[in-house]
Amino acid sequence: MAAPDRSAPNLRLGFRLAAVFVVGLALYTLLVLVSYVFGQINPLYWKALDAGAVLFLAYVVAVLFGTAIRSYLEHIGNFGHIGAVRLIVNILIAMGATAALLNLFGVSASSLLVSSAFAGIVIGLAAQTVLANVLAGVLMAVATPFREGDRVGVITQNYGALAPTYPHELLYPTYTGVVRNIGLIYTDLRLDNGRPAKIPNQVLLGALIVNLSHPSPRSYRIRMTFDQKVPIARLEEALGEYTKAHPPIPGCPEPHIEVSDVGPTTWDGVIVVWSNEVVEEPVRDAVMRRVLAKLPKAAA
Repeated sequence: MAAPDRSAPNLRLGFRLAAVFVVGLALYTLLVLVSYVFGQINPLYWKALDAGAVLFLAYVVAVLFGTAIRSYLEHIGNFGHIGAVRLIVNILIAMGATAALLNLFGVSASSLLVSSAFAGIVIGLAAQTVLANVLAGVLMAVATPFREGDRVGVITQNYGALAPTYPHELLYPTYTGVVRNIGLIYTDLRLDNGRPAKIPNQVLLGALIVNLSHPSPRSYRIRMTFDQKVPIARLEEALGEYTKAHPPIPGCPEPHIEVSDVGPTTWDGVIVVWSNEVVEEPVRDAVMRRVLAKLPKAAA
């Protein structure tokens, strides 16, 4: 099947811009000729011509920006937000064109802003969260830290590492799930426990996002507490059995045991293994099953 001809839309766009430019130039030339032949022309006609030039310039800028946005988002595979991003850009261009037209006809945009300052403050405070989420959604659509269908882990900036009361490794409050939809206000996740979640885009923009869809080796630290009667050799035997079932990853450290703490009757050990698993639970389960099999049975 032949590839679609992408040059045809660009040619049509070029013809449209050229046609609009020719028509505008023709009208301007006609007015100049009329003023030369019949004398002075009403100044309102010139203002109308200037207004047409402003609108033409706004149209050209909107078309060029719209084409660039479409090309970029299609290039990165983000097809779902093309219309929304172009709409926001067109609104900003329209606001600029409106301010230019008001200034052209002697209406001060600053006076309008001052006269409606109170209403603007009220509306701005009311829409602050919504606008922040919309802008964050636009930025994420352009930056694409993840795409729909990716499995991601989200660690927000509001919560740091948690130190549990029982001596274990630090915990990081991570929300892990599959991205279902990236909207302009919320991003929908299906969490690993099956529950749907909506996360505001403003939160995601300031969060640490780990893309888990492209697995790469990472270390897992399994910390356990043992009686002092349990020798390290027992754990090394268990770790050897784990290594036979899960060969070490080339280029990564081999599984090993670290003694992290020693108490009057117990000691804490940390088993460090590297794995391509994106979920921690299977790794912990495989290690702890082998360790449990090597521990001495309690007396009845």
